[in-house]
Amino acid sequence: MYRTVEEFVPDGTEAGVGLILQDDDDRYLFFLAGTRHQRQCPSGELFYAGIGGHREAEEDWLTCARREVKEEIGTELDIASSSLTWHVPQRGIARPLELSDRPRPFALTEMIHPPGTPRAGGLYRIVIYEGRLCGKPQILQLDEVRGVIALTEAQVIRGLGSKPTVAELVEGGAYLAAGEENVDPRVRLYPIGTASALARVLIQVKRKDSAGEDPDVGRFSPISRAAPNDEEER
Repeated sequence: MYRTVEEFVPDGTEAGVGLILQDDDDRYLFFLAGTRHQRQCPSGELFYAGIGGHREAEEDWLTCARREVKEEIGTELDIASSSLTWHVPQRGIARPLELSDRPRPFALTEMIHPPGTPRAGGLYRIVIYEGRLCGKPQILQLDEVRGVIALTEAQVIRGLGSKPTVAELVEGGAYLAAGEENVDPRVRLYPIGTASALARVLIQVKRKDSAGEDPDVGRFSPISRAAPNDEEER
C-alpha cells in the first residue's frame, strides 16, 4: 500500500488536486460543471466535484490547490493536515492509510475520464486535501464553474445513488453559495471525483461506527479533526 503521495503519483502520471471544503455550518462545498463541461453531462444534468484541478509541471500539491481556488472562485485557501488519509480506489471500499506526508492529505483517489472528453478512458489520480476558504466564493470563469453548491453530509452520501434536482437539494438543506443566477433549479446533479470519494469515505465511516470497529475512525469527521497547517508545512 502507498506510504507517500509520490508513490501514488509517480512521475509521468496525470494527476491533480481536489479539495474538501466546508462552510461554517459544516456543509460541503462543490463546484457545478461550467459551460465547457456541458457536452460530457447527460441532458438536463450536471456533475458536481471538489474545487481543484490539474497539477502543472514543477508545481507542488499545495501550490496547485491554492492556485486552483484563486483561479476558479477568487479567494485564498487555508490547508489543514488531516487526522487520517483514505485510499479510495476506482473499485472497492475506502481504506485508511498511514502516510508520512505533511500536511497529510484527506484521501488519494482515481477516476476514469468520462466519454466525450479529450482523455476519455484514461486514468486520472487525485490528491485530496482539506481546507477552509478565506473569503466568499465568486464565479470568475463560467466555462469552468457554473456555481458553488453547499450540501449537507446526508446529501453528499445520498448523491452516490440518486440524481436530485437543485430545487430538491435546496429544499433539503443545501444552498447555492455562488452562481445562483447561472443554475437551473430543475437540473439534476451527480458527483464525480472528489465528491464521489468523499461520499464513499463517509459511508465507510458510518459502517465502522455502526459496527463498533475502530472507534477513532468511527468518530472521524472531516475538517473538525484536522490540524491547522503550520508555516513550515506551507
